[in-house]
Amino acid sequence: MQTEKLALIEMMTELFRRIHHLSPMAAKILSILAIEGCSEGLTFESLIERLHASKSSLSTNIKTLLDKGLIHYEVKEGKRRKYFKSFPFDKRFGKFLELIRYEKNFTLKFIEYTQKQPLQEDTFTKKKLKKTEILLEFLTTIEGITEEFLQKIQEENK
Repeated sequence: MQTEKLALIEMMTELFRRIHHLSPMAAKILSILAIEGCSEGLTFESLIERLHASKSSLSTNIKTLLDKGLIHYEVKEGKRRKYFKSFPFDKRFGKFLELIRYEKNFTLKFIEYTQKQPLQEDTFTKKKLKKTEILLEFLTTIEGITEEFLQKIQEENK
């Protein structure tokens, strides 16, 4: 069981490194919070124990994750410690949806701009426009799938 969990943490670490352009330590912190810190959150001290990291390294990487909006913390009543948590799926994929919509909007504007240009018999321009239209179709599909996913997650949260 422990071996499987460690393998999952390593896979998730690599995923977060790629998606969020994080250092290996920041990605590992985020992975551990996502897998182990779901309900209660994890304290700074418990993260030091799990990661065998220095306080300064952990502090720097936690600050990065907080600044990027990938984690948050709670202070429990009567306690001074911060309990760090990763954001849930809906927040993570909500940001993904924003990015897709931005890309889609840019692609629409690019197509409009290209279509207003003087018609050229240039095959390169025609191919570029066709590929851009295929991209727009893809982005529209991904947008719909992501919206549907987020709606299902929100219904589960009720």
